[in-house]
Amino acid sequence: MIVKELMTLNPVTTAPGETLTRAQIKMKAGGFRRLPVIHEGKLIGILSEYDLRPYLESLDTTVVLEAMTPDPITVSPDATLEHAVALLKGKEVGALPVVCYGKLIGIITASNLWFPEPRPVPEWVRH
Repeated sequence: MIVKELMTLNPVTTAPGETLTRAQIKMKAGGFRRLPVIHEGKLIGILSEYDLRPYLESLDTTVVLEAMTPDPITVSPDATLEHAVALLKGKEVGALPVVCYGKLIGIITASNLWFPEPRPVPEWVRH
């Protein structure tokens, strides 16, 4: 399988000049833990719940640019899931923006990659 088969298409994004309050509202409304940050059509960062923690007393007065992680690690939609998992684990991140020809087209998260573990068929079911 490849990334484009499991990624979330057209993820909700935020802008570098938005307040952290507005970004947090988007996260809560969608049940997201992170938002890609887009400026002039380009991915410039990613904002996670973790990035908000130091600013909890100033969410209304702090903009995304101040709290985001710049230049996030990205993945191609044609990358293998094994490659995506290796990046997530190796870089200790929870999500990878999916970029095609410089444009954000999706996001793949650790939770997108959780698969049920295969179980053997019980003896009594076999014929």
